[in-house]
Amino acid sequence: MIHCRSSLEKANRVCESILSSGGKAEVISADLSGSEQRLDFLRQCIDRGPVHGLVNNAGADLLTTSLKNAPYETRLNALLQTDVGATIELSREFGRRFFEAGQGAILNIGWDQSDRGMEGESGELFATAKNAVMGFTRSLACSLAPRVRVNCIAPGWIKTSWGEHASDYWQQRVLSETPLKRWGEPQDIANMARFLLSEEASYITGQVINVNGGAVR
Repeated sequence: MIHCRSSLEKANRVCESILSSGGKAEVISADLSGSEQRLDFLRQCIDRGPVHGLVNNAGADLLTTSLKNAPYETRLNALLQTDVGATIELSREFGRRFFEAGQGAILNIGWDQSDRGMEGESGELFATAKNAVMGFTRSLACSLAPRVRVNCIAPGWIKTSWGEHASDYWQQRVLSETPLKRWGEPQDIANMARFLLSEEASYITGQVINVNGGAVR
């Protein structure tokens, strides 16, 4: 199942790509900022067949939507509701079902700079939310072991919509902070996600894994 809130066109393109390669896929649209909507999303997933893996990638976009000009408290609440609240509730609900079934894997999304710090309001806000996700991941992994694996990817500078139009200052900063001297691509994150959900990662749980081109500071 492929989830989206409003980007149906993009989600449908991904779905069509999977179907054309012989896989199975279906799009479910849902706003995950509230508990009722999250549980409805879970029920829709379960009704469509057995689920063995979950990737919590939903997040509030503070950089390219109207939220970028919203008050600090509004942006913080958006992150806490979606990035933190949805990750925790869906991980626990799916995790309980995976545990009862005796198999499953959960993957959350953190941020590589959240435990090191980054200047500015966006840095403060994302660090608050993503540190919560990363700590929760480690604890849930202990709670659900040994039947269910729980890990977290901490992306670095990934060229999403904001990165594609970032100023020259940010373009140069990315290169200077990244030993591999390039932006990461969404595919780099997808590759790691695929590995962590696979049986090849069967001895990996409770880990936060940086995918950031070697960036450290």
